[in-house]
Amino acid sequence: MIPSVREVLGLPVVAAGAPRVVSGSTHLDRRVRWVHISESADLTDLLEGGELVLTTGLPLAGGPQEAARYLRMLAEQRVAGLVVELGTRLRELPGQLGPLADSLELPVAILADEIRFVEVTQQVHRLIVADRYEELEFARTAHEAFTSLNIARASTADIVARASQLLGAPLVLEDLNHRVLASCSAGLSTARLLDQWPERSRLDHGRTSGERWTTVPVGFGDERWGRLVLPEPGAASERGAARARMVLERAAQSLQLHRMLQREQDALVLQALGGLLDDLVGGRVTDGSEASARAGALGLAPGAHYVPLVARMPVRTDTDALGQGEADRRLLASVRQAVAARGHTALVSLRRAGTVALVLSCSTADAVEAALEGVCTGVEEQLAGRAYGRARWVAGTAAASADLVAAARGLREAEHVADVALSLPSSGKRLHRSADVRLRGLMALLRSDHRVQAFAEAEIGTLLDHDARTGHRTLELLRTYLECSGSKTLTARRTGLSRPTLYSRLRTVERILGVSLESAESRASLYAALMVVDAKAD
Repeated sequence: MIPSVREVLGLPVVAAGAPRVVSGSTHLDRRVRWVHISESADLTDLLEGGELVLTTGLPLAGGPQEAARYLRMLAEQRVAGLVVELGTRLRELPGQLGPLADSLELPVAILADEIRFVEVTQQVHRLIVADRYEELEFARTAHEAFTSLNIARASTADIVARASQLLGAPLVLEDLNHRVLASCSAGLSTARLLDQWPERSRLDHGRTSGERWTTVPVGFGDERWGRLVLPEPGAASERGAARARMVLERAAQSLQLHRMLQREQDALVLQALGGLLDDLVGGRVTDGSEASARAGALGLAPGAHYVPLVARMPVRTDTDALGQGEADRRLLASVRQAVAARGHTALVSLRRAGTVALVLSCSTADAVEAALEGVCTGVEEQLAGRAYGRARWVAGTAAASADLVAAARGLREAEHVADVALSLPSSGKRLHRSADVRLRGLMALLRSDHRVQAFAEAEIGTLLDHDARTGHRTLELLRTYLECSGSKTLTARRTGLSRPTLYSRLRTVERILGVSLESAESRASLYAALMVVDAKAD
């Protein structure tokens, strides 16, 4: 670490000179970036700031005015301090220089005994060089760490965890709506770290002065989709702050690269990384005879009807890629065993993290509902048997069809329904259909799009900021009013507020949002924004 003036004065080579601080004692923690030995009275062109000047006192021996001019020159050059060795040029420091140095906030120390200045420079410069090397080594370690993550195509959780490990501090990745996408508690309680996170994050985001969290945006320009947050107010040191920002910026770059690679990988899977379901869903197989032949070769028994089904679990942000892979394998195995245990056959595939898709063969049209319920019950039993039953999971389905190709294409709808069902409040219901989701389904489908998040923030962000700052529940009042279709009478009845109080609070909402609640379009836009904010990111 770069030594301070106080630490230099404590070095054995300096302590041998019996140093005594005569001024600027409150500024001894200034960092010494270099040691300069000089007997010149004018160092204007020789200093850059942060130097500790060593002298035998010759620049101070020319009289009070010359000595004062010398001190002012040093202060203007922003030196870290001045050390004067007495005995050779001066017997004692001129008395008026102490108060002057204090007014200039310039640390000045005198040495009663002679020391070797060259040894001081060697030791201090050795410390400085060691500090520089340590910083370069830390930067190299960080560079290698994130390069390895990029090459390995590490997950979002892995990137956040590695950055947290490098800094030895908790780290959170959030989206534009201040929802946590990934986090690492670094030894702290996760519950404590994430307690009321959106509200706390909004308070910090809106703070213009005082201690703020260290944050770095993720994404570029208008494509910014989140931010990395180091939730520790202030920095322990200037070096600590620089390290934190460097690591966060590298992590943000890796996260953006991961996002870009993931999008590319998804496209390649649909185009080239096969399996019969990929071909059917992607439209690369449109002939029913070919589809039936390939499906039969994979063990799918011919059926009178085929039904699409998608099972979904939340993607786990509290584990690494291996942990997520294990969860995916458990879900896939549970679905396969549930199908086999009920005497059915199906085309089953792990579509993406936390998502298993299947096309189920049913002997008759009347057997479709029983088959769906039976498979869902079997999955529930299998997951419970694997000590994974407490994890939430849902299933989405679409219309059955006598045509295998048509049924497979229904997997898109089934997956959408499952995605939406996973974002809804837990009700214990496992199997969902399109009729269960509707507009909320559209909002849930688009919830990860940064443009939709920006829309929601523009619509109700000021109200969320207001509630986070004041502790009021204004948003809940707006929600009730919108759910009552703009009826003040019904809103007053549900909230228990008197008419005058309700009218006053609704006017406050209008003032904060800058819109009229009498407009049907405004109410529709605000309700859509509420759906976006309510949607849970898995």
